[in-house]
Amino acid sequence: MDHDILYETDICTWAEQQAAVLRGLASRGELPNELDLANVVEEIEDVGNSPLSAVSSFIRLILSHAVLIAADADADAVLHWTHEIATFRGNLMQVYQRSMRQRIDMESVWRRALEEAGFKLAAYHGADTAPEADRIVSRLNGDCPFVVEDLCGESFRFHELLSRLRSRLAPEGPVRSDVR
Repeated sequence: MDHDILYETDICTWAEQQAAVLRGLASRGELPNELDLANVVEEIEDVGNSPLSAVSSFIRLILSHAVLIAADADADAVLHWTHEIATFRGNLMQVYQRSMRQRIDMESVWRRALEEAGFKLAAYHGADTAPEADRIVSRLNGDCPFVVEDLCGESFRFHELLSRLRSRLAPEGPVRSDVR
């Protein structure tokens, strides 16, 4: 593939390839001493990792806000959380490239989203309800119930996302909406 096209369409793969080529050059020993190749390679890798990090962050934000809504559907902030999910999804789709899907660690993103949602639930309802927030998060703990395509695919369905989360919360009975 043409390097210019790859750079424009898949910066992650482009950066990986360029870093590998530079490492190969370094092994030849024919480069000028003035070239700080180790740091140049690291900077190129960072160029490729930056959009991937942004995508992971947007996915985490979508998931943590969806957990908030699923856990407390009667909260005054539900409309705000819903609007934020729409914004995060729009930002996600501006950065996401299909080649990223194998590079996104959904389990790690899910764990961070749950931790964030737990903190927000406890803060939103006050310190005296922190055990309730912990209980909700523990019921959602485990394998991530989503794959990258659920959030980045063209057929993103917000209500299906919430339904899947609510079904994980349901086995122990209804989720309290009077946590305040």
